[in-house]
Amino acid sequence: MQIISPVDYAEEASALLAAGADELYGGYVPQAWAQRFGSLASINQRTFSGAQIDSYAALCVVTSACRDAGSEFALTLNSPFYNDAQLPLILDYVAEAEKAGVSSVILADLGLLRILRTQFPGLLFHASTLAHLTNAGAIRFYQQQGIGRVILPRHLTLTEMTTIRQQVPDLPCDAFLLVGKCPNTEGLCSFHHSSSDKIWPCEIPYHIEPIEKPGSDRLQQVMDRQAGWAKSNRRHGCGLCAIPRLLAAGFDGLKLVGRGAPTHRKLINIRTAREYLNLAHQISDFSTYRQRAIASHKRIFGVSCSQNVCYYPELFEDS
Repeated sequence: MQIISPVDYAEEASALLAAGADELYGGYVPQAWAQRFGSLASINQRTFSGAQIDSYAALCVVTSACRDAGSEFALTLNSPFYNDAQLPLILDYVAEAEKAGVSSVILADLGLLRILRTQFPGLLFHASTLAHLTNAGAIRFYQQQGIGRVILPRHLTLTEMTTIRQQVPDLPCDAFLLVGKCPNTEGLCSFHHSSSDKIWPCEIPYHIEPIEKPGSDRLQQVMDRQAGWAKSNRRHGCGLCAIPRLLAAGFDGLKLVGRGAPTHRKLINIRTAREYLNLAHQISDFSTYRQRAIASHKRIFGVSCSQNVCYYPELFEDS
């Protein structure tokens, strides 16, 4: 199972790989795109500079570090859609990236996938969580269009993910593991993440009421939980407890979130993922493993686990 880490700076690439990352991924905004569309028309779902590799030269350094380590780098091109005016720039962009040593592209736009698979047959295409592939049939369709790897949406339950993995055993699948938990269904989310303070719309306090009162007890629980995100820190997102189950289900990669995060946070995430991946191979008793994972969460983040930040809350509910 591979550990997949974000990278934002040329100078951190080697350190991330040395810490235990098997693969790196990240974004880069070409000058032609920035001049024409600016930062708010995101080429890769990030609108602040700290979450972008800052130059073509830096991109080449990152891909070179990956190549030297026997690793690979995936370029994020994962906005849900692009318009006709943007496509010519994207084709030039991907051609430039391939020359820099980029080996794969993470995307969501089906039309873009169909174009790129014919123009760049040497690249591997990953279906982003933004593609909203929530069942085996959807994944098979994307596979027919050229997808060679899938990042399952982070709102799926562990049971749903395991079922999908069983139904598509021939296609590599990755699962989210640490930080950046999202309260919404990403493929259907239209929030714009452009705050320079990195405060996302889902973190702003708000009140929810049922359209028809009174709502059911179950609806009230869901509303309370969703509104509770204003009191939660999505950066404490954690799925350590699920590693043994993900291993048993045959998942291929553990995806770490954190584009725009400082290097020291990325290193902590990588080392923690590596530690618990090793432990999952060594400890056969799930209860013992889980107790250590819960203790590690509190040590790393300084707070106890909660349903909101648990990537796989069915395991939290089992406690």
